[in-house]
Amino acid sequence: MKFRRLSLISALLLAAFGFQLISPTGFDALAKGKKARAATRKEAPYPPEFNQAAKLAVVDKKYKEAFDIFDRLDRTGFCRDKTHYYMALCLHNMNQTQAAAQHYQVVYNFSKDPQLKYLAAVGYNQVAKYAANRTYNGQGNIFARISQGSSNCGGPWSGGGGGGGGGGG
Repeated sequence: MKFRRLSLISALLLAAFGFQLISPTGFDALAKGKKARAATRKEAPYPPEFNQAAKLAVVDKKYKEAFDIFDRLDRTGFCRDKTHYYMALCLHNMNQTQAAAQHYQVVYNFSKDPQLKYLAAVGYNQVAKYAANRTYNGQGNIFARISQGSSNCGGPWSGGGGGGGGGGG
């Protein structure tokens, strides 16, 4: 009787563990379940100032004030794709092309929202095109090249020489 009970228990355990290994609800599925729960975890909603800053940027065109709010939100735990997109939009409209391009790249590389990725790609292409066609390429002070004389002591309009001149007599 003992042997029969022991063999029945061992058969049930063997069947349970064997099923565990074969079934999709095995150990891997348990690990995937934890990952899925972590991925579906709800993020904290944006504070009301996010919507105010978005209104400042899109409707009121006050990009500096909106950027300051988005930057503060980014540093205080709302480092998300929408925050970086709006930061890029503000920087883009303030003609800070390098920083805007960096934020657009962050959104494009890490966002899971296809519409936001598309908007980031469009914004990045606009910034890149603008930066490539700038008229000022950092040529420096053009007034330094006007001087005609060997010395620039009297300024570029003095015709060279050290200034004063006149002869005496």
